[in-house]
Amino acid sequence: MKVVFRTYCGLAGDLQELLTGKSESGIEEYKLIPVIGWFRYYWMRRAKRIIIKRLELRTGSVHVE
Repeated sequence: MKVVFRTYCGLAGDLQELLTGKSESGIEEYKLIPVIGWFRYYWMRRAKRIIIKRLELRTGSVHVE
C-alpha cells in the first residue's frame, strides 16, 4: 500500500512540524519533528520510517512511500 506524507507548520516561531502519513485505506498516523538544527532531514527520514511501521502494525500489510 502507498503512503502519502504531508507536513504542517504551526504558528510563526514554532520549533516543531507535524508530519502526517495517510495510507490508501484511509488510516492516518502523526509524528512531531523538530524544525531547527542540522539534523532536520535525518529526523524527517526517521519519522517516516516510524509512521510506516505503525501503519504496517495497524493494517497488517506492507507499506511503501
